[in-house]
Amino acid sequence: MRRTPVIALMLVIGGLLAGCASMLSTPADDIPPWKDGASAELITAAPDAGGPLSYRNCPTLAEAKAAVPVLTGGPDANGVPFKTMVLQCSYAMNELDAQGRPAGIGILVFDASAEGVHLWDSVRTDPTFPNATDIPGLADVAFVTGTSGHNDLWVVQGGYGFHMSHTRQSGVPADQMVALARAMLAGLGRPPR
Repeated sequence: MRRTPVIALMLVIGGLLAGCASMLSTPADDIPPWKDGASAELITAAPDAGGPLSYRNCPTLAEAKAAVPVLTGGPDANGVPFKTMVLQCSYAMNELDAQGRPAGIGILVFDASAEGVHLWDSVRTDPTFPNATDIPGLADVAFVTGTSGHNDLWVVQGGYGFHMSHTRQSGVPADQMVALARAMLAGLGRPPR
């Protein structure tokens, strides 16, 4: 029974990576770091693989549920660095997404040391992510894209940036996504080991 949430979370991660891969129509020199070389390949979970972050940097399930009460499992974490992505945190829901797969929330964390606060600049003009709206006071850079309940959340704080999205059909309120982002920021402040 424990394998079902893990498999579901890996599917969520795969879906997120596949979504990034489908947007690679930009010339190689213009590819933003969150799209660079993304693929649908699932990376084997290895939370302590020697990268800069580990599963300890993901919000605990209790922290995540305090932000988004519908969450039922996680974090399923992967700290194996992949290009500029340094951590993945996934959380499960006991619901199905639009494709009939288990729904969940995925948080992809990237090294922002090269781009700093400009990490997500290209997202603001990307038609795939409409309605960019700033979230004042959350981080150095924080904004949502999409429509109410179906927002993606983008954050840069210090040397890290993260992209959070979900696959719940009925949506997740923006205030809950922001609360989970606060928990993620707190987690990024913890020592990884």
